[in-house]
Amino acid sequence: MAAALAVAGLALTFALPPVFPSALELPLAAPVNAAVDWAERTWYPVTDAVKELTTWAVLNPLEQVLTTAPWWLVAAAVLAVGWRLAGPRPALTALACLLAIVLLGLWEHSMQTLSMVCVAVLATLAAGLPLGIAAARSPRFAAVQRPLLDAAQTLPSFVYLLPALALFGATRFTAIFASVIYAVPPVVRLVEEGLRAVPPTVVEAAASAGSTPGQLLRKVQLPLARGAILLAVNQGIVMTLAMVVLGAMVGGGALGYDVVSGFSQRTDFGMGFAAGVAIVLLGIMLDRITQGANRRPSPHFKGHTR
Repeated sequence: MAAALAVAGLALTFALPPVFPSALELPLAAPVNAAVDWAERTWYPVTDAVKELTTWAVLNPLEQVLTTAPWWLVAAAVLAVGWRLAGPRPALTALACLLAIVLLGLWEHSMQTLSMVCVAVLATLAAGLPLGIAAARSPRFAAVQRPLLDAAQTLPSFVYLLPALALFGATRFTAIFASVIYAVPPVVRLVEEGLRAVPPTVVEAAASAGSTPGQLLRKVQLPLARGAILLAVNQGIVMTLAMVVLGAMVGGGALGYDVVSGFSQRTDFGMGFAAGVAIVLLGIMLDRITQGANRRPSPHFKGHTR
């Protein structure tokens, strides 16, 4: 076998040209540039309106509340929400993370980052939940969607910055949009798997009792898939935080900019390291609350903790 391969290799060396024929190449640079130029000219009124409306109506008010409110008030609110959703231990852990951020002296930038993460997670869930539900209810839709999700999860994370930058320019909204593209695929998969894992006998019993498809979804399938949905929320948060630093390259600012600046300029290395620690603390805070909520019994099914 080795000898045959060696002979074939020598024969092909003389039979095939050493350089691939340029006439057969399919360069992508020019078509992609043309497509980007066309999208910028054609879609600019729509994309600019979406960007401005989201920034004015959602992002700016939330950021103003988080950055102008006293730190102790924000900490008390997080403690109360965490206690209500997840219990005392996760709430105290979230409080400790916020106190550590205060001690690092990065409160304002951390709150700016938190506001962008909250908006990105809400947009991720707004897109991921319907797509996951549709995939769980329609095998055909799931089959069409699956290769798109596979491709989206295979691409390197920085690739998502390119379409976002082409459509919206360098702004905070661009970083949020790129984060949403990056975080939607795992959310869709988790929601789909959670709904498919609902026992068929329960669904059949509810259907035989006269439940409509909408009632089955709202009152049976979604409550039973609560654990998977909360895990999807958690993964959306983690994936969004993973894009914070990359988002700084397209106008995200806040902690992501501090990290990029710190690692690109030696004089700011300490600030970049502290900003990285603050991002980790935000992730722990949000993770403890969502995971704690997952471990609590469902209000729809007492004792059910899926």
